[in-house]
Amino acid sequence: MLVALVTTGACGGSGDAERKYVDKLTGAGFESVSVLPEVKTSHRKNRERRSTVAYTFDWRVNTDADPATCTVTLRHPAHSTSSLRGDHWNIEEVNDEDIQGWGGESPDPDTVRRLLRKHDYDC
Repeated sequence: MLVALVTTGACGGSGDAERKYVDKLTGAGFESVSVLPEVKTSHRKNRERRSTVAYTFDWRVNTDADPATCTVTLRHPAHSTSSLRGDHWNIEEVNDEDIQGWGGESPDPDTVRRLLRKHDYDC
């Protein structure tokens, strides 16, 4: 059974981009999906402006029989709360360490687990 949970971490309501990312992740096989907006703040003419630049999903994963787990952050760029940028997400971090070039476009749960084992993460 797949369960999709959506939480909003920024001001305002949930946008289409957030729902689309949740749908993409659940469609790829991730369970209990909860995504958060990545918001950039800028100042223009003495006003603060907040823009959603991406959505992230922190996935706690175990790849073997021991109790150790890893937290993998998957990131999908966004134009705003109403639209995603491009068609794919990527692996951004493992246990708060930046990751570059892993898994190509939109890795599914099995691909993420395989990459963690390949790169010697004890999860």
